Amino acid sequence: MTKIYFALIIVVVLFAGQAYSQTADELNKYRIAEALEQAGEYDKALDFYKQLYQIAPNNFVYFDGLRRTYMYLKKYDDVKNLIQSRLKIDPSNVVLLCQLGDAYYKGCTPDSAIAVWDKALTISPTNPNTYRVVADVLVKNRLFDKAIEVYKKGESATNSKAMFVTEIARLYFLNMNYRESLNELLKLLQIQDKNSAVAYIQSQLGAYSSSKDAVDQFTNEMVKEIKDNPDNVEYRRLLSFLYMEQKNYPAAYETYKWLDTRSGSNGTELLAFADRAYNDEAYDVAANAYREVSDLAKDNSAVVKALMGYASSLRRLGEKDYTEDDRPCAVDDTLKDLNASLSVYERVIKEFSNTQYLSGAVLNAVEIKMKYFHDFGGAEKLLSEFGNFLPMYRYEGVLTSIQLYMMEGRFNDALSTALGVVQSGTQANNSLYDRIQYQAGLALYYLGMYDSSTYYLKKITANPMSDAANDALQLLNLITDNSGNPEALREFASAGAMEASNRLPEAAAMLEEILKNYPQVALANNARLDLASAYCKMGKVQEALKYYSELAEDSTGIFADRAQFRIGIIYQETLHQKDKAVDEYEDFLMRFPNSIYQDKVRAIIRNLLGDKS
Repeated sequence: MTKIYFALIIVVVLFAGQAYSQTADELNKYRIAEALEQAGEYDKALDFYKQLYQIAPNNFVYFDGLRRTYMYLKKYDDVKNLIQSRLKIDPSNVVLLCQLGDAYYKGCTPDSAIAVWDKALTISPTNPNTYRVVADVLVKNRLFDKAIEVYKKGESATNSKAMFVTEIARLYFLNMNYRESLNELLKLLQIQDKNSAVAYIQSQLGAYSSSKDAVDQFTNEMVKEIKDNPDNVEYRRLLSFLYMEQKNYPAAYETYKWLDTRSGSNGTELLAFADRAYNDEAYDVAANAYREVSDLAKDNSAVVKALMGYASSLRRLGEKDYTEDDRPCAVDDTLKDLNASLSVYERVIKEFSNTQYLSGAVLNAVEIKMKYFHDFGGAEKLLSEFGNFLPMYRYEGVLTSIQLYMMEGRFNDALSTALGVVQSGTQANNSLYDRIQYQAGLALYYLGMYDSSTYYLKKITANPMSDAANDALQLLNLITDNSGNPEALREFASAGAMEASNRLPEAAAMLEEILKNYPQVALANNARLDLASAYCKMGKVQEALKYYSELAEDSTGIFADRAQFRIGIIYQETLHQKDKAVDEYEDFLMRFPNSIYQDKVRAIIRNLLGDKS
């Protein structure tokens, strides 16, 4: 008996080993087939898939691998035979019928393909997935019209008016039939909660916003719809959304005003528009909307929020015009928006001093006073009276105080305040911390302590992502490049301090002395640039042009393109010599093809020559 049991055990083990060997062989062949397929070696993969299919014809993975390989090799008759043999076992398989139709279509027998796909639709006509599977293969073959027809048939068969709205709208979009695409989406307003439908339609329209032509046509169609339905609020909301996608802010503004009036929201609709326009940097339209909200709103929280938005928009407008590169010499019209912004911030300080907006209003007002109007006394007064900032504004308040000290020439006070933060090791806000650290380095530079200045500047430049890194690197390079000429560097630092505090005549005189006494030092061109800027601010246009021209002469100089650009600005905006400005700008394009100002200069030339394209 023992011998018999032992023999049986051996037989079982041998049989099991044989079975394991076959399984491992299949798995190995499948891995090879899959790897060859992925490598594009379809002929070789086909041999392995055939072997696997013969071993296990009921294995769907092997079947589908063989079908795919036949398709890659365009052996469409083989695909048809393969699928039809499987359909004999499973004649109601919609996926197989779709694959069969795909083989017919790619094999250039479209009528047979359509007949097979139509047959697939009869398998389970009340199941939405039937229509999705058939439409999917039609879309892959770019038969968009037929796919639309299938989806519409599906809606009818399933008794659903909007089962496939998104799919149909997308197919109309792919066919560039934007009118029907929009009409499909609008169906949702009839069958869903209107607010939810509007939000969903906006999300779908937003997905198409990369096509300018589509957005323009969607907008035109919505305008037509509103002409026929002038009181339809949902249509207006969709139109306002499309206007914003077009960045047609004035038109969006008018639409939002209609919505605000119609809803009786006293500015709520307009406030939402103003916030978005502001975030999109459409500051002029945002300013108008914020101002209107501040007049319409009944709730004080809405009023003060609108006033802050209005003041901030005006400030952005003023600062955009005030930038050094764009601001023409001796033109102070750009200050009107900054002055208006200051007035609004002062209103907030006066009327809403018990709100969370006080700290922000004070900081903005102080910065405008000191940076643009050089009203250091007024800035100090505001800080003294309202300088107890909320915690979130604490470091911003410290930075503002330091900058005020710097502009007043109180470098030791600035340094002491900055080092109080830097040496504490507190980094509640890394961006503000680095900017405060930069002010410490700048104060040390003005005081002639170059080694200490370099120490703090290097700490900032160690993080190239820091907001202060670029300024720190420029100052660090200036100190390093001119360390061999400490007297010239000291005088240049003093001139920079005077210019920062608006002591322009003194700064200009010192810069002239530097160029006279140290014509060959590395910072000579820095002095020329600062001197041209100082003369520009003083209204001495010809003197400014002289030094800008000296800088622009050397096309390889680091300030040459900037100087040439400013020459064009002066002729255009200050001297109003259009032809001369065009000549200077064209000279710029020829001499500085890689400058960051290239696109801006081309746009200016087109505008001057009357070409709005």
